[in-house]
Amino acid sequence: MSAPLRLLRVYCFQFISQHIGFKNNQHFSYERSSDVMKSLSEDEEFDVIVVGGGPAGLNTAIMCATRHLKVALFERNRIGGFLATLYPNKIIPNYPGFPEGIVAIELVRNWLQHLRFSGVTVKNETVLDVAKGLTVTTDKKKYRSKVVVIATGTKPKRLGIPNESKFSKEGRGVYYFPSHPEDFLGKKVLVIGGGDTAIDAALELLNLADEIALVHRRESFRAFDENVEKVRKSGLVDLILNGEVVAIKGRNRVEKVVIKQKGKKLEKRVEAIIIAIGLVPNNEVFKHLGLRTDERGFIMTDRAQRTIIEGIFAVGDITYVGLRLITVAAAHGAIASHHIYSYVKKPYWAREAWLNEI
Repeated sequence: MSAPLRLLRVYCFQFISQHIGFKNNQHFSYERSSDVMKSLSEDEEFDVIVVGGGPAGLNTAIMCATRHLKVALFERNRIGGFLATLYPNKIIPNYPGFPEGIVAIELVRNWLQHLRFSGVTVKNETVLDVAKGLTVTTDKKKYRSKVVVIATGTKPKRLGIPNESKFSKEGRGVYYFPSHPEDFLGKKVLVIGGGDTAIDAALELLNLADEIALVHRRESFRAFDENVEKVRKSGLVDLILNGEVVAIKGRNRVEKVVIKQKGKKLEKRVEAIIIAIGLVPNNEVFKHLGLRTDERGFIMTDRAQRTIIEGIFAVGDITYVGLRLITVAAAHGAIASHHIYSYVKKPYWAREAWLNEI
């Protein structure tokens, strides 16, 4: 697909999203206030509460609902996870059924339609606490459930260098993915990182930015070889290897960065920075539960997506198994929903006991 056609496709979806109300999920019936939904009792009970509305959470909620379980999905931001918030305009190249790829935000819209018809209750609330007795406390009220599914995924890892937080506010120059192409049009952009996210960002910028540089602290990349080769062959990306960005400078927005390379420091003028150095688990709300995690904080589960605590499942990137793919997240939803049904309804064929070790 040519660059102009690709950009036209992206902007068409942006236009459609804004004018049909997708930007705020207006076409979906969120329970936001008493004027649109009936008031609820202080404690509302569900069979399943899913915390997180990314691909794994969505698939879990939908598949549990198809088994006639009473399901609530809690998402404080936009439904769709990173596909909706971080890279809505990215072409997803490897999702089954779309040989030419599909724009991320279009895929999310398809899921939303499915979610609407599944009967899942969607709540635009922030989960503040999950108790071992499976009471979920949000910024609005408390709920009870027979099962809680943790599907909070990950968040971009921060560099932790001077001025990063200051300039990460909207429009001031620090980003974590080129979510909105217009922010980088005709600009000098620096990408930091050496994995798939960084390489993908560099590829996204090829037809947008005036200048592109990519800083990686190692000699080789840990991204798909095919995409790394595309970046190299483009001739449009200045690769700064064995280098580290140690500071960001500017008055009201990003103006330059300080790069340390081979013991020396150099300054480089840039107008935008994309920090793509990895992801960390969104696990703050659940740390007190005593879930078993790996050294990075990712939740460990058994083959049924069950955690070490009875009644609590975990799906998707929060359980990072070495492969971050939408199809893997969807598979987690299918696996979890099967065992959730077995746990809640206890059909005659259900013989699995909850494990106390993982």
